[in-house]
Amino acid sequence: MALTTNTDRPAKSAGQIVSFLVEDNVHVYKGALVVANNAGYAEPATNASGKVLLGVAHEECDNTLAGHSQGGKSVRVIRGGRFLLTTADLVQADVGLKCYVEDDDTVNDAGTSTQGIVAGIAAGVESATQVWVDIALGVTQGEPSAAANEDSE
Repeated sequence: MALTTNTDRPAKSAGQIVSFLVEDNVHVYKGALVVANNAGYAEPATNASGKVLLGVAHEECDNTLAGHSQGGKSVRVIRGGRFLLTTADLVQADVGLKCYVEDDDTVNDAGTSTQGIVAGIAAGVESATQVWVDIALGVTQGEPSAAANEDSE
């Protein structure tokens, strides 16, 4: 279920903090998964086409207040790292496999993902509803090319 309040997202490691311009009329909560939309603006993650994962929101950004505009505010996002996220269907057998964006708080397996927005790699199962995810950056829909999977020498 999408976030409705800020959350202190547990992390085992965290990457670099980078600022991104925010889409008009959206509210990004601290701890939310953040994506870039087709226009290149940050917004809370959803399972919708054309999105690319940016990372996890380091802070809240409310771009719904009076005077809001596309790119009128920015949000700082943690790019990369291992974070504890909500899941409805990932289990121990999924460790090492890709997981996919459901919303700004939830990741699931390929069977429940309609758009295939890669959130990262399942790195460990904490409970029936929580999974550690190594966040993938800039990965869009579909499978990587065979060349990307080959060992370089």
